[in-house]
Amino acid sequence: MQPSFDTWTSGFLFAVVMGLFLFVILITSRNKRNFPIAFLILSFSIILFRYVFYWTGYDKVYFFLNLIDVFCYYLTGPLLYLYFLNLYKKRVTFNYLFHFFPAFVLLIPNVALWLKLFGLDQIKIPFVFLIRGGQWYMISHMIIYTTLIFVLIFKNKDLNTEYTRVRFNWSKVLIFLYTLFIISLASYYVFVKFSFFNAEWDYMISMMMSISIYTIGYFIFKQPRVFDGEFFSNLFLPVKNKDETFETSMLNEFYDNVTSYMEHQKPYIDNELRLVNLADQVGFSTHLLSKIINKKSGKNFNNFVNEYRLKEAKELLLSKDYYNIKSIYFDVGFNNKTTFYKAFKRKFNCTPLEFKEEKKY
Repeated sequence: MQPSFDTWTSGFLFAVVMGLFLFVILITSRNKRNFPIAFLILSFSIILFRYVFYWTGYDKVYFFLNLIDVFCYYLTGPLLYLYFLNLYKKRVTFNYLFHFFPAFVLLIPNVALWLKLFGLDQIKIPFVFLIRGGQWYMISHMIIYTTLIFVLIFKNKDLNTEYTRVRFNWSKVLIFLYTLFIISLASYYVFVKFSFFNAEWDYMISMMMSISIYTIGYFIFKQPRVFDGEFFSNLFLPVKNKDETFETSMLNEFYDNVTSYMEHQKPYIDNELRLVNLADQVGFSTHLLSKIINKKSGKNFNNFVNEYRLKEAKELLLSKDYYNIKSIYFDVGFNNKTTFYKAFKRKFNCTPLEFKEEKKY
């Protein structure tokens, strides 16, 4: 048969492109904690690409890609577990690389297959038993990591603060989606043995896998908004107070409490400060705190906090004893130098170094 695309395979190829696009977004976000998910998305995009080649018949033409999906499957569990370790602030050492050992073992057959492109046809493909008929080894490997993640989540089920409650619910959503991905994969190897199984079933299972993994990627991309409380920004206080004067009075009092806490306790120097963290510290709900900041300062949470960080940076630069200008962004709570320099220049119309030099005289 001549290799060709139909409506389904064209749609899945588009999903591959979107996966690669999402990978680029996540890998260039400068948030290293999201890198494991970025490579998880890349792995699944490669898996789906390999499926498209199989369905269209191009696997006969580009045979050197026929084993790459197994290697990628063995990457998914360790990558997702690594993300959760970072999310729960668990120490990750160099020894974590051993978690990727099965994947690297499965990379060897791929290398052997690639060498055949250079005319080395006499090379035998090693570890064939892990590829042909080894699908349940692969699924078991993924289930082991799902179990490890469940244990991590429930061993750290601290629901005493709003931040930990958000993190717990967030974790449940992610692990549910990955579990759905595993169930979809396992169901393929179960149903394929029955006579009713056809190409449409195969496509639907792959579609479920695609939805699961790309939803994970989308959620990770939106993670800062989840932990900053931005998903709830339109809720605020659910019932409007008929007495506007009283509400204004209360908002003023609450805002004074917040600004006093910001000025004296300086929580903004914490690079990981989120709306839920500050809400826990001042004793408000995220909805109420979001409303207070928006109403009284006219800024969103990030801009509100960054104002204090810029003020702190200004005071440090004016201090004769402070010379560590290159890392000042980290000292005042910013996560990266570029964001800090842009915000500083927007506010003071000069760079931190220019500001310090100017104030010398």
